Amino acid sequence: MLTLHQAGFTSIPALAPIDGEIHPGELLAIVGPNGAGKSTLLSMLSGYRRCEQGSVQLDGHLLHEWEITALANRRALVAQQEPVGFDWRVEELVCLGSKPEKALIAELLDDLDLVPLAKRSVLSLSGGERQRVMIARGACQLLSRRSNTAKDGGLLLLDEPTSALDIGQQQRLMRQLRAWATQHRMAIVCVLHDLNLAATYADGVWLLHQGQRIAYGKPHHVLTPARIADVYGAEFQATANHAASPPLLALAR
Repeated sequence: MLTLHQAGFTSIPALAPIDGEIHPGELLAIVGPNGAGKSTLLSMLSGYRRCEQGSVQLDGHLLHEWEITALANRRALVAQQEPVGFDWRVEELVCLGSKPEKALIAELLDDLDLVPLAKRSVLSLSGGERQRVMIARGACQLLSRRSNTAKDGGLLLLDEPTSALDIGQQQRLMRQLRAWATQHRMAIVCVLHDLNLAATYADGVWLLHQGQRIAYGKPHHVLTPARIADVYGAEFQATANHAASPPLLALAR
């Protein structure tokens, strides 16, 4: 679906050239310390910022050559903070810019525990509630515009989607993203700070540091205690987990 060929930026904030592919049905986590280039990379993947070297292709076509409406049918971005501006009800904001069927709206509200909030003003919501509404809107944008001939559910890009959520909502959201990736064959890319969420739920991880992707692959190959200690300047230890799952990371005392 999305292909990067030596794509990057030379101007500040710089991003060293990256090769890679993001596939339908995949949940990819982008991790790294503050200032590593995570949001810069996401802006390039979304097309909001055009790469200064190399290329990014969506469905085999250069990202910057897509017509804006066609691109909106295939790619949705949920930024860290999105101002609402108007006194919409939750169910109105979820379908903003789309014409979804009522069944899809109901499904997405249920997926993200938003049914009790459907009639409320978004201006009355907490930060975590509003964050889930914006994620529902991004999913609605893709699924409501999906053509009958589409082989997958498009590309959903999320910048720190769990930052305002409590631990229970973080887990429920990540499980739901995994479900969307599987059920709708969405390619989902999340910038995450919580390494345990990345280790537990992601199919793959890209680790960034000082504007470079320094490791990528399966979570248990990338998120090793030694590498994390080196990159973050913190001491970690792997804790025992289910044999088929990646190890969780705990702060060393």
